[in-house]
Amino acid sequence: MRKSAVFKYILVIVIALAGLVPVFDYFQSMDAAEVIRKLSSLRISLELYRLDKGRLPESFSEVTTNGNLEASPVLKLKRHFKSSAVKNVPSFTITDSGSWAYVNNSKSPYFGLVFIDCAHTDEKDRFWSEF
Repeated sequence: MRKSAVFKYILVIVIALAGLVPVFDYFQSMDAAEVIRKLSSLRISLELYRLDKGRLPESFSEVTTNGNLEASPVLKLKRHFKSSAVKNVPSFTITDSGSWAYVNNSKSPYFGLVFIDCAHTDEKDRFWSEF
């Protein structure tokens, strides 16, 4: 009986610790150089699309379906979960989603801009949305 009780306690502790892994991941972040490199790859693929089609896409998903980008890179910022999504937004407005964003409104002065939709700062206190 005692072995069974000890096993149950150990099992409960292991399950509780496994549940903390996502919490710790929530407070981790990629370093700024890696994030900027990934942002640059998105912007380069967008420019290749523009050169190929002669226009900017209405949705960033056209860049991947056209073959200019295999998949959007994963973005992991502090206080946000991992995401590889590129949100289509009508203006350069920060909503703090922690993901990539693409201004797809042709009437916006920021039309075609790919940016980091985050209101937080990097390790050097620069806002992610400034890049």
